Amino acid sequence: MAFNTMYRALRLRLVNHDDDATTSGVTLDDTDKRVIWLNKTQPQKYCNNHISTAKYSALSFVPSFLFEQFRRYSNCFFLFIALLQQIPDVSPTGRYTTLVPLIFILSVSAIKEIVEDIKRHRADDEINHREIEALRDGQWKQVKWKELTVGDIVKVQNNTFFPADLVQLSSSEPQGISFIETANLDGETNLKIRQGVPATAKILETKDLQQFEGTLESEPPNRHLYEFNGVLKEKDKPAVALGPDQLLLRGAMLRNTSWVFGIVIYTGHDTKLMRNSTSAPLKRSTVDRLTNTQILMLFFILIFLCIVSCIFNQIWTKEHYKKDWYLGIGEFIQRDIVAITVEVPTATGKQE
Repeated sequence: MAFNTMYRALRLRLVNHDDDATTSGVTLDDTDKRVIWLNKTQPQKYCNNHISTAKYSALSFVPSFLFEQFRRYSNCFFLFIALLQQIPDVSPTGRYTTLVPLIFILSVSAIKEIVEDIKRHRADDEINHREIEALRDGQWKQVKWKELTVGDIVKVQNNTFFPADLVQLSSSEPQGISFIETANLDGETNLKIRQGVPATAKILETKDLQQFEGTLESEPPNRHLYEFNGVLKEKDKPAVALGPDQLLLRGAMLRNTSWVFGIVIYTGHDTKLMRNSTSAPLKRSTVDRLTNTQILMLFFILIFLCIVSCIFNQIWTKEHYKKDWYLGIGEFIQRDIVAITVEVPTATGKQE
């Protein structure tokens, strides 16, 4: 259930089917193609099959969370006010009247984000720790999804999700036909047909897979769900073109087919599903946008009032400084009272 929920939540940028309809050629551009050796260790290291859909990590949480929160004008405004209140004699209401509520609001938001991200991490862990049958050292072994590598040969059972992007070799059905459901990818509930090429459709036994040698050349990872070009070059056999009919995408499910054999070609964040996923944008309601506008207006009004008040205060003080004696009481204290307090003890000492 966690697997199904997570993939339905991913936002996919789907391309038009007609634009993606291509014919598979027997050759690929040498500069871009990915060469996968069959039943051998890959000379090149590729992306692992571990995925993560979480928004934060232990190191990125604080800066990412603060950046997201202070994109809201209201938080910036109250932070500015709280900083001004830390200056002595600036605020008549105290130093913490704005700071404490702001910290409380940020703390509640942080707890909410942490709880939601923990759920994402748990969903990712549940998926990464699912198991699949993979051919390792000539034997079928239960391997965690996150441990799959490019070039692995896997056996996918009926009603099971594909753990990575695969090229289908054969299936339990005649002529290597299989049926898949792609509802988690494009919302379509109708089953789609996939079929292994005739050269591999006859591979039905483990011993045949053990003797399977050659290379599989494919295009580099991309986000086009309905496009694939590849070339299968078995040892001592002619090259065979591969296309979308042989592609089994991560996130799709095998239906009405007992099993299929497939070769892992794209893993983890190189899979087409993950390349189509996008990070969730900051959600802002109409009330948030209205509040941002009003906060911005309030800020400029306050700045304007402060500037005007400062100017008129200087003008008024300059005009009334000499007429109103109490405006100069500070100068009187500093000049006359201090002088008296110094002179009186001195005069008393002289009399003694």
